[in-house]
Amino acid sequence: MSLSSATRLTDDAPYPALTLSQKPLWEAPSAASSPDYGAGVERLAVAVAARRLLNAVRVTAVGEGIASEATELLEQAAELLEAEQMEGLHRQGVMGDLEAGFESRDPMQFFPYSPIIGRLNPAAPPAEFWVEGVEVYGRMNLSAVYAGPPGMVHGGIIAMVFDELLGVVNVVNDKGGYTGTLKVVYQRPTPLLKEITLRAWPSGSEGRKLFVSGEMVSDGVVTASAEGIFVRANRLLHEDLESPQTDH
Repeated sequence: MSLSSATRLTDDAPYPALTLSQKPLWEAPSAASSPDYGAGVERLAVAVAARRLLNAVRVTAVGEGIASEATELLEQAAELLEAEQMEGLHRQGVMGDLEAGFESRDPMQFFPYSPIIGRLNPAAPPAEFWVEGVEVYGRMNLSAVYAGPPGMVHGGIIAMVFDELLGVVNVVNDKGGYTGTLKVVYQRPTPLLKEITLRAWPSGSEGRKLFVSGEMVSDGVVTASAEGIFVRANRLLHEDLESPQTDH
């Protein structure tokens, strides 16, 4: 299936629900136990707690006294975590020893700090991607942190998710590149607090240009679709893996 038909983009008929055939990756108990992350289960737990905190702060209606007490506790936690910090250029992936991640073609493993699917990034929503063939599938359920219009996901968040989703298609097929153009068509509201399914696939290439398409589905209906043009990097991703970089 593709986005080649204009009728497809405006059709009011329900779209067949995507089949999610793989066990969710986000809750895997070994999620952050790999030395490739430079972090253990404790670091994963910190990120999970911080993600919960973001939502709690967004929706809280507590009084000034409790808010003040919470602020003090948060300041203490920040001081503890700021005692030791990563050095070097920050990136969403760890570019050192990631052969296992690429062999398994698990985007969640080689992008642990992604702002979309990073298990170790508290700003990332609880979204998950996995690979089937040359395509990438995903699911997410976004909280009020990502709200735009009443009850709806913010359009900028939708674009950010598509940028990551389409980009991962290139990465898992060893054709990593930089986003050149991203076109998002907002067809219907994408709801908060409901499971959203995702799918993206390669749709062609021309020289260093890589074309990728994707869609976002709620209750069997496409709420948004995207087409991206990516510019292929000058070298293959596996060549980057051979570089002994360890910063994040």
